[in-house]
Amino acid sequence: MADAWLWSVEALAHAAAGDERSADGALTTSRTLAQGLAAEDPPPWPWVFAFDENKVAAARVTCGARLGLPSWVLEADTDALATGHAKQRALLVLDIAAGHLAAGRVEAAFAFASRALETGLQYRSGRIVDRARAVRRSYRTGSPPKVVRDFDERLHGICL
Repeated sequence: MADAWLWSVEALAHAAAGDERSADGALTTSRTLAQGLAAEDPPPWPWVFAFDENKVAAARVTCGARLGLPSWVLEADTDALATGHAKQRALLVLDIAAGHLAAGRVEAAFAFASRALETGLQYRSGRIVDRARAVRRSYRTGSPPKVVRDFDERLHGICL
């Protein structure tokens, strides 16, 4: 379990560095290791959370968002990935929003980002709000559509 998790962390590091090939290789190794874990087995240590194929898929979505690869993001079963704590889900939803934005799906991107921002405000999470701002900064246009202007109005004045 620890090896599968570490390979997914390595994939995230490669994605942050812009290395798609290495990220994909690390994700493949992580997925292979996660598939070998028995679903019924509890984590080996009490402070470790279970790591499974859904966690690898979530890491792939995050890597896809960091690399600007909408195919990695949009082919994921987002309902299956929406597990865990609400704040973790919100961060994943922002990665999904980034994937939609990279694919040119502005309406969907800001619908997802708005949903995540609401969670960030509910939990007073500066990390989620900052990531929502990063999604907004990644979209540049002279005259933004209404969904983007609405998102801007929601962001305006938020201090966390």
